[in-house]
Amino acid sequence: MRELFSVAIFRRNLILMIIVWSFCTFSFFVVPYYLDTIPGNLFLMSTSTAVAEILASLICLAVTGRYDTRKTVAFFALISCVGTVGIILLTSTYKGTSQAPDAVGYLVQYTGFVSTFNTVYVLVNELFPTIFLATAYGACNVIGRAVSISSPLVARVSPPWPMMILAVYSAICTFIPLIMVKVKSSPQSEQKKN
Repeated sequence: MRELFSVAIFRRNLILMIIVWSFCTFSFFVVPYYLDTIPGNLFLMSTSTAVAEILASLICLAVTGRYDTRKTVAFFALISCVGTVGIILLTSTYKGTSQAPDAVGYLVQYTGFVSTFNTVYVLVNELFPTIFLATAYGACNVIGRAVSISSPLVARVSPPWPMMILAVYSAICTFIPLIMVKVKSSPQSEQKKN
């Protein structure tokens, strides 16, 4: 860890990656806890997030290796932010009885969260040399898990605060990947060169 922190670019990348990784783990757990606290059809909302996980996996399969991973992570965080802001607006303005709009909001939001989470695993590989990968993954995971411990507490705060916290956090994480510096190219880009 000392060697990793002795190089400025690796230290910066690690700190930024820890923020994004923590966002991913935190948001991944906040939403299910939050769904348990809101009135309505829990089955519909849970189904929506389950479908979002499947959709996120398919999207990640389609885009991984084709685009700049930093921009992909930023785009997925933006989708999370749009979904979260949409949920906030729906719950404050929509007065109908159907919960389908809420379910769509959670589908968009959770697709963004899970896609971001899936893609950060690839991004870490591009930000650090092989000798530091295990340390970088470990640091991100340990701190991310520590942050995610607070997710049940945040989910139980009175609405709309949990969603507002997620909206702000996802907005911040929309820009963070863009200032990370790649130190090695992805295997896919190496194949394209050859």
